[in-house]
Parts: sequence; structure tokens; C-alpha cells
Amino acid sequence: MRIGGLEKAVNTLRDFVGKLADLIAMSLFVIFLFIGLYAFYDAGHVSSSGEIGEDVKMAVSDDGFSMEELKRVNSDIIGWVKIDGTHIDHPILQGPDNNKYLVRDYTGEFATAGSVFADYRNNKLADDFTIIYAHRMKDGLMFSDVTNYSDRDYFNSHLTGELYSEEGEFKLEVLGFAVLNVANTNIYELDWLKSDAQAAYESLKKNFLYEGTAAFNSEDRLLLLSTCDKDARYKRDVLLTRLVAK
Repeated sequence: MRIGGLEKAVNTLRDFVGKLADLIAMSLFVIFLFIGLYAFYDAGHVSSSGEIGEDVKMAVSDDGFSMEELKRVNSDIIGWVKIDGTHIDHPILQGPDNNKYLVRDYTGEFATAGSVFADYRNNKLADDFTIIYAHRMKDGLMFSDVTNYSDRDYFNSHLTGELYSEEGEFKLEVLGFAVLNVANTNIYELDWLKSDAQAAYESLKKNFLYEGTAAFNSEDRLLLLSTCDKDARYKRDVLLTRLVAK
């Protein structure tokens, strides 16, 4: 009887373990199915999340620039950047840190493509040296075209742009393009560089692959467009521009 009872207990335990294993397997299947479906959805969302709605584009048109209209969309919008002849034509956001708009679009909604955003340490777009960031997307949106400046012909044919801010409208003139190793540059030390355009320019100039026709002077204010390099995670492709009042 004891042997029979033991066998029954073992069989019961075996059945329980088998059912538990089946339950775990089914749960994992459902979890991975959900992850797969979400990844499929998000891939499609990423390809379109870098696009700008027509309602927002109307705030920046040939008829003028309206910061008030942009602020109605999102109070974190501080301006707009456009580089002539490229896909770079986006509102500029600024959050309380440099993480918020890595994964949020210009409306504040979740989007893996993120937004174009100013470094949180900058005083909006009013400092002597300001850095704006964006992802390098495979579909050519956001700051993908910054990487295209590694081609000399592309560089030479895309040397102007526009910046709209709370201060007004500025013409952008490209000073140079560089690929930086983040471990060997001080350019992201904005706590002091944001008020020293001369030092920022000299630090970047020594790394220029190509240099534009515009000349820098010590009174210039600078805007740096920064994105990830296509070949190395520790490198950044950067485009340095100077602001010229219209």
C-alpha cells in the first residue's frame, strides 16, 4: 500500500509539473507573440513618426513664422531648424533632460524616432553655442542627412539653412562637418562651452573633414547638429553652423 501510495503521489506530482510546464510554455508563447506584434507595429510607427503634420508646418511657411502656433501643439517647442535641400525641416524641442525627446515626437507622444531637441543645459536657442540632437533614421528622416555631409559633393551643395526661435529668424551658414569620437572631445561639455563660441569653434575646426565657405568671427553664435555615426556607436556626425540675423 505504501509503495502504491508513493507511486500515486509521484504520478500526481508528475502531472502537476507537466501541466505547469505547459502553462509556462503557453505564457511565454503569448508574451513573445505580443512582443513580436508590438515590434511589427513599432517598426511601422518609427518610419512615420519622424514626419511632421501639415498643421505644424503651417506655422513655418513663406508667410512667416508663428511660435505661438507651435506652442499650442507643445509648450516644449522652442524653435524650428531647416537645412536647405535636405530632409532636415523640424521643430526643435527641449525637455528637462536629454532623454525625454529621444523617444517622444513633437507632440509629446511615444515614438522611437524621437524628435530634434536642444541640449537641456542650453538656454533654449539663445546661447553662444547650442547643440541640437536627433536620431539618424534609416528612412532618411530626422538627422540622417547630417551623415550625408561626409560626401564632399553633398557637403558643397548644402551649405545654408534657417533657424526660427523665440528671438526671431536667422539664416544658417555651414562652417564645417566632422566625425567625433565622444571619448576624445570636449564639445559636449556645455556647462562652460555654451557661453564660449570661440572655444567651441576651435575644438571642432581641428576635426573638420570639410570646411564651408562662410568665415567664423568671434561674435558669431553657433548651432551644432549632432547625430550617431553609421559605423561606430562611440562616434558622432556633427554639422556646425553659424547664425546670421535676417
